[in-house]
Formats: sequence, C-alpha cells, structure tokens
Amino acid sequence: MQNNTFFEDSNPTNIIVFEELPSTNDYLKELLSKVKPLQPYTVIMTKNQTAGKGQRGNQWKSAPNQNLTASFLISPEKLEISNQFLLTTIASLAVYDTLKTLEIPNISIKWPNDILIGNKKVAGILIENKISGKYITNSIVGIGINVLQQEFAEEISHKTTSLALESYNLHIEIIDLVKKIQQQIKHYTLLSLENSHLLIEEYNNKLFRKNEMHSYDFEGNIVEGKIIKVEGDGLLQIKIDNILHKVDLKGISYIL
Repeated sequence: MQNNTFFEDSNPTNIIVFEELPSTNDYLKELLSKVKPLQPYTVIMTKNQTAGKGQRGNQWKSAPNQNLTASFLISPEKLEISNQFLLTTIASLAVYDTLKTLEIPNISIKWPNDILIGNKKVAGILIENKISGKYITNSIVGIGINVLQQEFAEEISHKTTSLALESYNLHIEIIDLVKKIQQQIKHYTLLSLENSHLLIEEYNNKLFRKNEMHSYDFEGNIVEGKIIKVEGDGLLQIKIDNILHKVDLKGISYIL
C-alpha cells in the first residue's frame, strides 16, 4: 500500500492517503495505539475502502476511486462522555459547510449524522470514541461522501445520490474535499471550547424535516410527527398527536 503525506503552507496538516484499506477507522485506531501523540486532526484516507462501516452495524459500500472515504482524528479537551453528541455536531457541520461551498442546493443534516441532498443521502458519518474515566480522549470520525459515483445498488438507488449526480458542473478533487473538511473540523472543535451551545443551534438550523409533518416508524407503528429539535445530549424531540417525545435512534426511524 502506497501512502503520501500532504502538508499545507504555514499550517501543516497530516493527511495520509492509501490506495486501499479495509477500514480507515480501524487503521486510525491502530495508528493511535502505536504512535503517541498523534498529530491533531490527522486524517487517514483511502481511494478504495473494502470493509467500511456504517451506522447500526451496516456496511458502508463505496465504488473504488470515486468517493471520499476518510477518518479524521479529534482529541477534545476535557469532553465528558455525557457531552459526546458535540462530536457528532462538529462532524455534521463540517461536512455540511464543505458541501455548501460547492453551491449544491437542498443540503440538510438528517439526525443524527447523515447529510442529505433533497431526500437522498450523499454522506454518512461514523464516530468511534476512546474513553478514559469520564472523558473522551480521542475521537475517530469516519466520513464517507459519494462524490463521483453515478450508479448505486438497486436496493438503495432511490434514496442515495452523489455530488456528481446533483451538480453537472462539478469540478472538485477528492483530496481538496478532505482538506476542507479537516479545516472545518478544526474550526468547529476550537469554537466548541467556549460556544458549544452555538454549535447545536447551528445544527438545528440545518436539520432535515424540522417543523414539518412527516411519517415515521415510531416504536413499531407508522405515525405522523413533527421534528422540533435535537437536544444537546443528542435526543430527538418529536411531537406526535400533540405529545412531545424525546427519542434515541432505537425509538424511531425515518420513512423516506
């Protein structure tokens, strides 16, 4: 496996690129166990990820050499486990802001950490934390973005898209997307030290289906509900039959 390290001007940032890896998250975890300390905001990127991981134990499938598959290191200062949703907020905002620079319309954050264009998923985020006592010492933020891929498996094609499908004039190098996301992650991480409440406000401002009536699978039943907001602990506030519920991922799923 060949790898290269990229550095940016007066602010060097470590981006290690592999031709192929099973999982960028797993590689970064292994690197963390061997190299101490690892440079802040280190990124492991691969052109072909063969065993990527998604939410709820799902596999993240990505066509070789067409998409962004990378893992970003965040080493937060004194972040308690109870506040771990802040990392989801940072990652989601970083990807959202990066894609907005491409002038693609109808981007939103689908709770907890998918990025949509319209009703279709274009990016996903998987976060794995290393914990010491009551604090998160390191966070590995795995990000997958469909960039150039234009054909998807039949079972997901109706709910999946790519940047290329949404922008006919797309001119972007995947490594440039990685650099932009890295910069945004650093920006929001530093901002969160004193203004974490502002980040959750920004997250809610970009929230998919906020204040709209839609169908959901809620505790095994199809219901009509209105998303109100996401709380700082990551719970979703949704109003169903005029009753406000606070739910986690196990309690509700979207019907798209």
